[in-house]
Amino acid sequence: MSSTSFDVAVEVRKVWKLYKIGKTFYPALRGVSLRVPKGTFVIILGPSGSGKSTLMHIMGALDTPTRGVVYLAGKEVSTLSDPERAKLRRDYVGFVFQQFYLIPRLTALENVELPMIAKGLPRRIRHRRAKKLLAMVGLEGKENHKPMELSGGEQQRVAIARALANNPELVLADEPTGNLDSVTSESIMNLMLDMNERMKKTIVVVTHNPEQVKYSHYVVKIRDGKIISVGEGERKPPYPPEMLLPS
Repeated sequence: MSSTSFDVAVEVRKVWKLYKIGKTFYPALRGVSLRVPKGTFVIILGPSGSGKSTLMHIMGALDTPTRGVVYLAGKEVSTLSDPERAKLRRDYVGFVFQQFYLIPRLTALENVELPMIAKGLPRRIRHRRAKKLLAMVGLEGKENHKPMELSGGEQQRVAIARALANNPELVLADEPTGNLDSVTSESIMNLMLDMNERMKKTIVVVTHNPEQVKYSHYVVKIRDGKIISVGEGERKPPYPPEMLLPS
């Protein structure tokens, strides 16, 4: 790969996000700029209240900035209609959250099939791909289990399989191990690493845990709604960290 240029998976430029509390506007993000190279693993590291989850939601077009510009898959998100943004999220981004957000009445297989239903894929294709994804995350034989019949780590694996259902380019994970013990957390992060190395997915993980730096190419530190540094992770990065900061 070139040391001077790269394909960008997602980019935010001078993004502000203000929330109104009573008569006061609270800035969750303060002029944040960042671009993520395709095929890399990026950790966004910061304490609670730093704005890291807000940044992830804006990067994935789940939320809109008060000011600034977001480019996702090369498209300026603000220029898209609501249906176009929904289609972009569906096809280009996979989301993994701390709370799993599985549908309790559905089986693991049915939960993984949900994004493919939204895409209009035939049942036979959905069923086959969901089984394959569950096997890939180590849940072969548990396709018919409902969430309450699975451990926390198993539920997160279902959520990861669901995130991959429509074969996204970009996977955004918000505190994906926040509710898990240390052993299970390591297995989930190794699964994320495999998605990056073997499946060539672009991975962005939002976390407060500095131990997860070892999985990444880059570490973006955020505090009080501002990026305070962009540095190398423990895996050799393909580009200099300063290239992640748009000029």
